[in-house]
Amino acid sequence: MRTGGIATAIDLSPPGRWSHVHVVAVLTGILVPALVLAPAISWLTALVFALCGLVHAELARHRALDTPGVPTAAVWIIGAVLVLPLAAVLVVAVVLHAHELLRGARDVGRVLASVGGATLAWLVWPSPADVMSTPAVLVAGLAGLAYLVMADGPALLGVVRRPILAVHPAEAGPGVYGNLFARAALGVLLGLFAHFSVFVVPFILLPAAYLQRAMRGRALHHAAAHDAKTQLWNHAAWQTLSTAALASHRARARSAVLMVDLDHFKRLNDTYGHQAGDDVLTSVAHVLQTTTRRGDIVARFGGEEFSILLPGVTEHEANEAAERIRHRIEALDVTTTNLHGQPTTISGVTASIGVATTHHTEAGVDDLLVKADRFLYEAKELGRNRVCGPALAAAA
Repeated sequence: MRTGGIATAIDLSPPGRWSHVHVVAVLTGILVPALVLAPAISWLTALVFALCGLVHAELARHRALDTPGVPTAAVWIIGAVLVLPLAAVLVVAVVLHAHELLRGARDVGRVLASVGGATLAWLVWPSPADVMSTPAVLVAGLAGLAYLVMADGPALLGVVRRPILAVHPAEAGPGVYGNLFARAALGVLLGLFAHFSVFVVPFILLPAAYLQRAMRGRALHHAAAHDAKTQLWNHAAWQTLSTAALASHRARARSAVLMVDLDHFKRLNDTYGHQAGDDVLTSVAHVLQTTTRRGDIVARFGGEEFSILLPGVTEHEANEAAERIRHRIEALDVTTTNLHGQPTTISGVTASIGVATTHHTEAGVDDLLVKADRFLYEAKELGRNRVCGPALAAAA
């Protein structure tokens, strides 16, 4: 029934919906006019930017074949925006993104957003006479951010929506904001120095490689600590975080663990298919994130089971939280596809929840898990879709 949390590399790019013919047509439609319009004097600089971007991408690919993908083109495109005419900027962008697509990238929409972002950033940048003046540097930074906001729009929107929807920020992604500002800063630095000499451009390869390594490290850390399907903490990470949270005397004296198990989940998989089951798990994970507090620790324990640490709560508060979660899960309507690929809506999903609370300072995470698990099975035996805990058992 249970499986351990397995850390897997997360592919953050959504599958592309365009055929290769569409991709070639769009890129050609951008590239041909750009080649015609770009002034001859820009070709050496554009060539250097494109070659450095390709070298950077190949080095990153060679060193990270089995790790989450990290975009490499942004630094070079931002630099090109600050030093090249628009036609040459589009040539650099198309070459770098065409290389990404040939190497297996699937997010065609992001390529088009990047080309549009490069155009927007070029319009923001006025090419002042003194590129190292304070106003020019500030505008250059604004242009770089404008490009990245448009190119990384979906990822940034997801991060912004999580606090609005009360979803825990810990699951928002591997350093999205930090990556944004780091790439913008490096691209702006590249573009400003390239105004003095094109031979400065290759020297950015080293800091760009270090930035790439840092981004890849954060992505791997995120992948190792989170469940790939639900993006909740996996069990190993939950165990570590919960142990640390219970280290304080106050938390040990008043805390609770909830074990949540979806009822008849195998029957749901057999009826609708495993893709539908995954969609239900994702929806339940969202319920758990939005129903708990910022300091609560939510994880996918394994299979259709979830574990939640509620620090600093009484038995009554823990039972109330469990009931809120149960009602929210029961009210779910999950839009998905069935075994035949046809749209369908799954409703009536229920969960059984076991509640364990601390009564003394020696209580540890493992003790709470064992108790919560016992009450979970009691809830199953009593007919499912209910909450069982010590206070409820005493009342019965």
